[in-house]
Amino acid sequence: MDRTYRILCVDDEDFTLDLLETLLAPLGHEVVTALNGKNALGVLADKTIDLVLLDINMPDMDGYEVCRRIKTDSQTKHIPVIMITSMDSRETKLKGIEAGAEEFLTKPLDQAELLLRVKNILNARDYEDAFTYLIHSLARAAEANDIDTGNHILRVGEYSAMIAGELGMPEKFIETIRLQATLHDVGKVHIPSHILKKDGRLTGAEMEEMKKHSAFGAMIIGDHPRLAFGKRIALSHHEKWDGSGYPAGLKSEAIPLEARIVAIADCYDALRNSRIYKPNYDHQGAFRIITEGDIRVEPAHFDPKILEIFKRLAPRFEEMYKKMTDKK
Repeated sequence: MDRTYRILCVDDEDFTLDLLETLLAPLGHEVVTALNGKNALGVLADKTIDLVLLDINMPDMDGYEVCRRIKTDSQTKHIPVIMITSMDSRETKLKGIEAGAEEFLTKPLDQAELLLRVKNILNARDYEDAFTYLIHSLARAAEANDIDTGNHILRVGEYSAMIAGELGMPEKFIETIRLQATLHDVGKVHIPSHILKKDGRLTGAEMEEMKKHSAFGAMIIGDHPRLAFGKRIALSHHEKWDGSGYPAGLKSEAIPLEARIVAIADCYDALRNSRIYKPNYDHQGAFRIITEGDIRVEPAHFDPKILEIFKRLAPRFEEMYKKMTDKK
């Protein structure tokens, strides 16, 4: 296997869960178990899962209902589900298909069939790698006419994930912001290169043109539910806690949390990078500007809770910047 897959096995019988783990773990899969539907949904809310093996006959919430909830949640609907049932009937399969299941297995489990179906489903999951690759490609394309080069987009994703972890956000939120924060400036692809590369500060009219990149970014990303997170970041990462930002002048918690996180991550990295019209700052200089302010940046621009987290994590920001900065 080229990578480790995390498989959620849901069944109210310990024996079945033990059997599934015995079969799957030796192949290198990470097996997570849940004894009922409620616990399964909790795992899905907290962890990144590649495949669900789901029993149908469970008390309180049966497998059909669990599958329906998985498939109607924009954050989990892409996760494949293999339903396991002791009722091998056409009606059972039709009901499972209606709920959104991709495959079916009948109890008692045929071990060879189980492993083959799991292998086939996980091969299809490799398309997820293409999804990640395309996001990064889109983000890099936006930098083509900008002078911010190197690993800026990836560093912003890593800083954002660190902050989200310190906030106690679920693993899924952390992984999503790590990936989709890279799209924060994708709208710059629509900004004229003479503005992006101008040798000197922007005029008022040029600054207004530059501000359009947030709305352009949201337009480019579009309305696919799996990219809704990145769309909110692109649109709102220049909003400010005190209401002085753009494009909508949102204030405090009206700004999406993921955008509030990316705002400080992006600001730190922008300060560390040189521009034609400004020098780059070292870590202490960037930290001072964010926490004390200067003519453009004020502490009041940032969510106070996130600002405090930034102060605590500042040494890790410096370490990450050094680790991920291209060596010349």
